[in-house]
Formats: sequence, C-alpha cells, structure tokens
Amino acid sequence: MISAATILLIILASFLGDISAFTVPSITKVHSQCRRSRSLGATGDPIRAATGIRPSLHPVTINAIAEALRQRAKPSGDPLRGVAPLEIAQTAGKIAIEAIVQRQKTSAQDGMQLTREEEQTIAGRVVGVVMRFDELEGVLRERCQSVGWIAKYQEWSSFGLLAEEEAEAVDEQILMDPLFCMNRAECLLALFLSRVEAPSLLQSKQQVPGGSSVDFIDTDRLEVLLDNYQ
Repeated sequence: MISAATILLIILASFLGDISAFTVPSITKVHSQCRRSRSLGATGDPIRAATGIRPSLHPVTINAIAEALRQRAKPSGDPLRGVAPLEIAQTAGKIAIEAIVQRQKTSAQDGMQLTREEEQTIAGRVVGVVMRFDELEGVLRERCQSVGWIAKYQEWSSFGLLAEEEAEAVDEQILMDPLFCMNRAECLLALFLSRVEAPSLLQSKQQVPGGSSVDFIDTDRLEVLLDNYQ
C-alpha cells in the first residue's frame, strides 16, 4: 500500500501542478503481491517482445477512474466527496493499487506485466484525476455546453454528462449505466493529460512510459475536450 508520506507527496504535487512528483512512489504492495507471478517465466507475446511495444496504460487507468466515480456515487462508499484532501488521496491510492494488482495478475502469463515506472504512472494519474474531480468535471461541462451539436443531438452521455448536471442525478446515472460512467472517466483522464500532465512534463523536461498523448478518444469528442471549437 502507498504510504502516508507518499500520499502527501502526491497531494502536494497535485496542488502544485508538478506531475513529475507522481513518479516518486514505490508501490511495494503491488510488487509483493505480484512477485510470485513474475517468477513464472512466461514467454509472453513474441510480436510485442520483438517490437518492444508496451501495452497502453490507459485502459487500466480509465477503469480505476471509473471505479472511483462509482465509489463516490455510493452513499456508503469510501470517502471521495466532502472530506479532507488526504482522505480523498488515500482512497484514490487504494483504488489505483487494487487496479494495478488486478492488472498484474491477469498479465502474469503474457510477459507484459507493468514495470515499476508504469505502475507509478498509473497511480499518479488516478490520484491526479480523483483529486481534481470537481475541477475537471467543471471544465468538461463548460466545454460541452459551449458546443452546439452536443445539445442539438443530445450527445451528452457520450461525454458522461447529463443535460442538467445535478450531483444526485449524476450519481444515479453512474451507478445505473456503465457506459455513461466509462465515458465520463475517459473524458476526465483526457482533460487531465492535456491540461495537467503534458504541460508539466514539458516544463520539467521529463517523460512517462507511453507518453501523455490522448489516443483513446474519438476525434469528435477530442476536439471538444481540447477546445478546438473556440
């Protein structure tokens, strides 16, 4: 489990906009639980091995963010609303680690388990998005409300939004509609990568595994999220 000190680092990095600090944590729990599976000697995917192409980090990250949205929507879920930042970060860290552990277990036989750097990148992104839920959701609503075709063709759900956003109604929709929840998670991650991670990495001249490109969103939605209509 990520230590309290590491969580504090991530919180500070989140508030200061220094995404490079997200790569500091050592996720010891992930490695202790996956040590056995890594020793199985899997041959893996020979094509990936030959090309050196690593699996995308986005699917596991999006799934973890979607899980955080579901937990926030549950009245009895882990604290993600109306609590101190440290509690939010602790819950987000727990969600990230659980997603990473599950990913490592399912990839034990394909030779494509996550590296330490990839684990840290996923954890940093999950915590970074969850810590900014309110901010990113506000930007998402603003961007979508400024583009006429979304309201005209009632395409709100493709962005994980309701025409009239009210917390209780949104929570109900998240719990009822998995696609709605996943669309919202995708859009929030896309906004985080484009608004927070990429600029911070550029400024600090650092890189993360797989880069920060938003390659998991279709062109129509991406143009809205990147504010290309303005």
